[in-house]
Amino acid sequence: MSLPCSIDSGTGVIGLGHGILLEPYRTKASIIPQLADLPIRTRDHGNGYEWLTIGGLAFGGAPATLALCFHDGRFEQASWSVELPGTETEGGWPTREAVDREVSFVRDVLIREMDIRPGDLPWGKIWSQFDPRGFLASHGLRYS
Repeated sequence: MSLPCSIDSGTGVIGLGHGILLEPYRTKASIIPQLADLPIRTRDHGNGYEWLTIGGLAFGGAPATLALCFHDGRFEQASWSVELPGTETEGGWPTREAVDREVSFVRDVLIREMDIRPGDLPWGKIWSQFDPRGFLASHGLRYS
């Protein structure tokens, strides 16, 4: 079973399921206990930045993963990816058409379900776009 992932348009708070709220600038120590039942993986860069990747989620009904970025122990940004059915690949990598379909899907969910348009918001910035350098879909938010 996957937990739905949402973003509050007024505050940028990320909601998982019906009770987990990931608020900007909360400490990693206060967030980790809420995620105890979810598959998580951490990556500490040793420079004050640490990423916590959470699986078992759904974004707009599609399977999703969410990566939380902590800087000096505080939650500052997030990125996510979705897995759409029938994604075409070339040599194991998604095709440009598949990437564009994912970006379109995420933008549609943001606008239709969460009333969020990518760009600058009172609480930060949110994006969903093709990343030509990584040749992938890039979705995320950064708090200001």
